Amino acid sequence: MEVAIQRDSSEDVLKTRLGTCEKCGAQEARYRCPRCEFRSCCLQCVNLHKKEFDCDGIRDKTRFKSLSQFTELDLLSDYRLLEEASRSVESYYRDVSKRSTRVNQELPTHLHKLRCTAAQRGVTLRFLPPNFTRHKHNTTYLDWKTKKIDWKVEWKFVWKDVTTVENRVPENELLRDVFTKTLEANSKNVSLNESDLNKVQIFLAAEHTPGQNGRFHLISLDKTLADNLKGTVIVEHPIFQVVLDPADEYPLIGTPVRVREPKAKVERIAGETNSSGDNNEQDGPDGKKQKLTFFDVSDGEEHSES
Repeated sequence: MEVAIQRDSSEDVLKTRLGTCEKCGAQEARYRCPRCEFRSCCLQCVNLHKKEFDCDGIRDKTRFKSLSQFTELDLLSDYRLLEEASRSVESYYRDVSKRSTRVNQELPTHLHKLRCTAAQRGVTLRFLPPNFTRHKHNTTYLDWKTKKIDWKVEWKFVWKDVTTVENRVPENELLRDVFTKTLEANSKNVSLNESDLNKVQIFLAAEHTPGQNGRFHLISLDKTLADNLKGTVIVEHPIFQVVLDPADEYPLIGTPVRVREPKAKVERIAGETNSSGDNNEQDGPDGKKQKLTFFDVSDGEEHSES
């Protein structure tokens, strides 16, 4: 009996301290949200407040608290937060995948030989960290006895949004033969008639090439794979973009990339040009005005005059 009386009195004190429910306003509040200190009376009001204020109900451990309101419980909470941060740092260093990197580390023997052999062919071959998917699925292989490289070749048919893979393609094989085999093996997903086959253009992205971001190498089907890759930078394995209508989306390496200016800026420049009487013209060698015939905007590179 005494226990029941004490429990009722403690509940009355709690109701008096919390006041009225901030959601319905009809009942005395029983709960206070640990995160936003929203007062509610029942589970329905709690759920409504979480949905309305997008509150998860989890206490913010880093919330500012003035020194006058700081208690021993807050000190204990900060201590536990520091311990949790320390455990997170230790688990990061213990995670093998987080420590996988090529920086200041020697390559394994087979990768080192593969890179050296590719360099003899004029190909700069680079490898990603071991935990990267592109590295894990790379099947490019070097035969140590014959010193021949069998490449993994990835084809991306842009207009179909289809990607196919050919493993162990010999470097001395004609690329047209490789392409024909790929079309035959994937005839259900990719089909090309004679007219489309003549329109096909193949590009290789210029990766890790300073000043050539967004540019491509034009690939010839009448050359071998080794001849096409000569003078390029390959990350793990070549990825060829197969395109029917390249338009201006595949600028070749060494050419400026055309950049579309915002409409407001174009209008402002046009107004300044008209007011000054300069109609997209500049002084030529003989002092006369001549129209600009090339891209006015590049990616910041300087172009030497021939």
